[in-house]
Amino acid sequence: MPQNTDKNKTTIFKQLILNLVLPVVLSMFALSVINYLNTKRIIDDSNTKQNLIISEGVTKVLEFQDKAFELIEVSMSAKMETNSSKLVNEIFRETKNIETADLDMIRRQLDMDTEHEDIYIIDRNGIIVNTTFKQDTGLNLFSFGEEHKNYLQAVLNMEIFVNERFTIEDKTKRPKKYTYQPTLDGKYIIELGSYSKNADEIINFIEETKADIVRKQGNIIDVELFFMADKPFSLNTNAFIEEGHEAIMMDRFTKKDTSEVLERVEKQWYHYQYIYMDRKNSNLYKGSVIRIISDRTAEKLLIRKELLRFFIIFGFTLLAVMVLVYNKTKVITAPIIKLVEKVRRITDGHLDERAEVVGNNEITELSVQFNYMIKELESYTNELEDKVRERTAEIRQQKEKIEAQRDSIEDQKRNITDSIHYAKRIQTAILPPEGYAKTILNEYFILYKPKDIVSGDFYWLDKKDGLVMLAAVDCTGHGVPGAFMSIVGFNQLNFAVNVKKSRKASEILEVLNEGVAKTLRENQKESNVKDGMDMALCVIDFKRMKLQFSGAINPLIMIRDGELTQIKGDKKSIGPVVYGEPARFTNHEIDLKKNDCFYMFSDGYADQFGGPDNKKFMIRRFRDFLTEVHKKPMSQQMEILDQEFEEWKGDQEQIDDVIVMGIRV
Repeated sequence: MPQNTDKNKTTIFKQLILNLVLPVVLSMFALSVINYLNTKRIIDDSNTKQNLIISEGVTKVLEFQDKAFELIEVSMSAKMETNSSKLVNEIFRETKNIETADLDMIRRQLDMDTEHEDIYIIDRNGIIVNTTFKQDTGLNLFSFGEEHKNYLQAVLNMEIFVNERFTIEDKTKRPKKYTYQPTLDGKYIIELGSYSKNADEIINFIEETKADIVRKQGNIIDVELFFMADKPFSLNTNAFIEEGHEAIMMDRFTKKDTSEVLERVEKQWYHYQYIYMDRKNSNLYKGSVIRIISDRTAEKLLIRKELLRFFIIFGFTLLAVMVLVYNKTKVITAPIIKLVEKVRRITDGHLDERAEVVGNNEITELSVQFNYMIKELESYTNELEDKVRERTAEIRQQKEKIEAQRDSIEDQKRNITDSIHYAKRIQTAILPPEGYAKTILNEYFILYKPKDIVSGDFYWLDKKDGLVMLAAVDCTGHGVPGAFMSIVGFNQLNFAVNVKKSRKASEILEVLNEGVAKTLRENQKESNVKDGMDMALCVIDFKRMKLQFSGAINPLIMIRDGELTQIKGDKKSIGPVVYGEPARFTNHEIDLKKNDCFYMFSDGYADQFGGPDNKKFMIRRFRDFLTEVHKKPMSQQMEILDQEFEEWKGDQEQIDDVIVMGIRV
């Protein structure tokens, strides 16, 4: 449909915006973004350099702390080693009473400071079983983490005195030096712990130094040093790890690198920097992590103001440019309004209209060429309408012919379908009726699922001279060809039993084979026809508790006392003849027991594609499924088998006819 004049002017305006203004606006936007990113980079670089200076200063301070502790430890280590050696080699040479020994008395005997020095007895499970520091009695040191546990277990195996660095004592939160030495029998670790006033003074000095560093840097909130990867702690007793940051810190101990986190808490922005630092002369606390917390709220506000200023300037500039372009557009579009009006009438079908030719400019030339084009178009339109009328008549005739052919095909399809349904009625009529099966079998089921309207699988039942005879037959193909074969097979089975008086399972198959081959003319060597059927056939004498089985390809499954047995059929089908010789089939005889279950089936169930991977159900899964459900009533077994088949098949097409027969003795 044609557009009105205002919309045409708007379209030109949009084109000018896209072709002239948009590149300029995008350039302005790009420059503003670059300026914003550059400002942000400068601020980030400044913060990074500041944190680097702080981390270097803190590292020097902490290195001084470690050196100072080393000097203190030198004076303490000799005494602690002497006391540890006396405890191991003299006092507790025999550890029979070590857990109940009076450690306070022993501490006084060794002239140990009762206020600053403690003795701990640790068993092989990491439990403090005896100590002068009663608050730690029963404490499980293995609970401090895997690294601590491995360390103590290594001490037990080293059989030497181990001198460890200062650490924070859990209860008093004071720095305490520990040593470890296993007993001679390797059952316990004797741990000595000692406080030091000098160490306390060093800790206070370090904390004051860190506080002074923080005060000199306006946005720095806190600087802390943490030890031990499994359970990080700080020599500052007031330090704690924020919720959710434990994994970040432990990751730094593992990767030995630096990590940064920016978080918003209410209206404040906090920056956390975690820096790994090696710690020498310690087997237990081999590394440490420096955490620097800084307030980045001011930087965020500065960046936000820069961004807001950019949007304000950009918005005003864009509005001014659009107003200017719009005014210029009105001047450009005024001369073509009349031409557009004429064009709209012509597009509505008034081909006799012509554009007004005024002036001597580009619009004038456009109007002249447009009038010539409309004249040619009017001529082509009239010619085209004549051709359309001719083609319409031809199409109408072709449509009538196609509709007649369609009606004929539908009639043929309907006749074929009716014939197939009639064939189904014939096939259903030859199958044993449900009532007849109930008269000769006590407990049974027959799962019968044709792929098409008619089936190539069928079942057969009969009772002669006190013998119940039944078969599950799978004919070549499915649908109509299979149905024809099933009628041949059904007639030949009845012939074998009623005319030939066969009562032996193998003889019935041999008579059936001869009759089917003769019917299909397969006894001629030059024939290449391989039509036939696979089947399983049983003859049951319930009075004598005997069962005969003979199979052509298909097996018989017996489940007795929960154990599945498969009796294989002969590796030959009913129908095909090899070199004109009649086939001979094996007759299997089985003594029956009460509650024995027997199953005969075609390959349609096991060959069905489906499941999560669109694979075949397979005979092994089928046998396992029968074993799983065989104790249930036969009618319930059929429902379960049918449900399992449908769930396995899902949306897939059924690929073959299915028959499964089950009998319980």
